[in-house]
Amino acid sequence: MKRISFLWVMVVCTLFAAEAPVVANKAEFVYPDFSQCYEKNKASIVYFGTTRAIAVSEKYAVAYSKEKPNVPFVKHDYLSHLYLFESPKPLMPVKLKTTHELKLGEWLGSMTDKSIIAVNASKIGKSANDFFEFGGAGEANAVVGGLCCEMYGLGIGDKFFIGSEVLEQFVQGKTASFPELGVRIVDANESVQVDFVDPTFKEARLKAGDRITLLNGKKVSNVQEFGEVLKSFKDLSKVSAQVQRNSAWIEENILAPKVQPKKVAPPKVKKSAVPKKESYLQTKGFSFDNDLRITQIKPGSFAEKSGLKIGDRLMQVETTPISRVSQADESLRNVGNREIHLLFDRDDFQFFVTLKR
Repeated sequence: MKRISFLWVMVVCTLFAAEAPVVANKAEFVYPDFSQCYEKNKASIVYFGTTRAIAVSEKYAVAYSKEKPNVPFVKHDYLSHLYLFESPKPLMPVKLKTTHELKLGEWLGSMTDKSIIAVNASKIGKSANDFFEFGGAGEANAVVGGLCCEMYGLGIGDKFFIGSEVLEQFVQGKTASFPELGVRIVDANESVQVDFVDPTFKEARLKAGDRITLLNGKKVSNVQEFGEVLKSFKDLSKVSAQVQRNSAWIEENILAPKVQPKKVAPPKVKKSAVPKKESYLQTKGFSFDNDLRITQIKPGSFAEKSGLKIGDRLMQVETTPISRVSQADESLRNVGNREIHLLFDRDDFQFFVTLKR
């Protein structure tokens, strides 16, 4: 069976549907008895709030959760979804066993404080990062171990578990995920190495397998130093890493610069033409040209009822000579509420029209 790549590169085991192995006589087959291992490891299963965790030292316990726990935790790896909890009381740690020792056909137990599920391992591949195929489905945050009663890994539910090597690296601070870079980093020989890149992180420039020794000329020999140096930079898109990639040394930015969206001017909205406000005289049925001659008289208006005709020219309001309509309106505003006399000229004949305000 071919090797499978998953979130945690060290060791993750796949679990398939629970079925007893096919044997010539089913009555002759007996599942391994994990009851002693269950009793031995039961004390290592502890709770922090509602989150079940496995004690890996007298002080710390580790758990897998895609949801943030409802109680404080020491640290969190956002790519592997691992959480580390610190206990105020001494814990009974489970003993971790390297997955390199998992053998073909070995029976394992997926154990919680409430259940045991037997699963059967088949090895896939030959390298240190092998995966394992199982018959049976484990529970989340279960101890997955053999008849030796030691823990090969942490069950995460469904068909997978995270191997003990990954757990040890996480607890010891030898691996860490950086959301701002979209990568997980692990300790390497006097350097750090990218062991996983978040496929959803579009700005990532680093690649899985990259070995990093310098950040902007500052040496980073382990995960802790990498994190400390990273915090000293304000703009990560301007940070260059010395990277060994595919046996060649290159300089690579650790983060792609974010492209600022172009500012687009909002579309110009045509202002609708605002109708001109009628002058006071227009409300009385008058329309004048620039020479203040009447060009139109509205039927039924004051202008028509006063006997005015087209061509009559307005000359003054009361005693004030008028040269434009706005001046006539200004004069009308200043005379108050009383009768006003408008002087018109018609063919050199001048006459007054009385306008009642």
